[in-house]
Amino acid sequence: MANNFAPFGFRPVSTSNGPMNWRISTRRIASSDATAIYKGDATVPVVGPANGYITQASPAAFTTAPCSGIFWGCQYLSVSQKRTVWNQYWPGSDAQGDVIAYVIDDPNARFVVQTNGGSFQIGAAPTYSITNFGTSPVGQYAQLNVGVGDPNTQQSGMFLDTLGAVQTYPFIVTNLVLDPPGSNGTDPQSVNNWVEVGFNNEWLRTNSAVGGIV
Repeated sequence: MANNFAPFGFRPVSTSNGPMNWRISTRRIASSDATAIYKGDATVPVVGPANGYITQASPAAFTTAPCSGIFWGCQYLSVSQKRTVWNQYWPGSDAQGDVIAYVIDDPNARFVVQTNGGSFQIGAAPTYSITNFGTSPVGQYAQLNVGVGDPNTQQSGMFLDTLGAVQTYPFIVTNLVLDPPGSNGTDPQSVNNWVEVGFNNEWLRTNSAVGGIV
């Protein structure tokens, strides 16, 4: 069946060591940062006087900075509500003082994400089999696209749209999503299939700052 293009960002599913025991770290977002950050968005450090803070990632950001992790919610003192609120996304305003962000940055974490276009598919239909993919994206570096987040669901709109041997790309494809058969994203012979990824160019990996995993 064809896959419906409905990106949802990066959804944690496991770690390379087994079940979902990935850690969540606390980071900070400047209250003046007007860029919305949605649940499931990749983040990067802010470069400049506010270095150490995070913001929503963009493809261009990874040429000078590693991924800071996947945004998974925040808390802040709301100016309008005059109380501390907990949100699944940072709307880009309404905070008094720093925003406390919760970020999945476990270097062994694994995420499911939707892809865009055909470069993430496996071999063509006539030659496809479970034992002989022909071609596969597994093991290749992957770049994200920001997409459009949803302020109603507070969910990310990020997806993957580029494969290549570029070491600064933030993710590496570790598996194809094939189960449950027939559900959206599980047809690896159709565009917009889902894949599992791990961090490649990430601040806690044992690599250079932006060098990627060789």
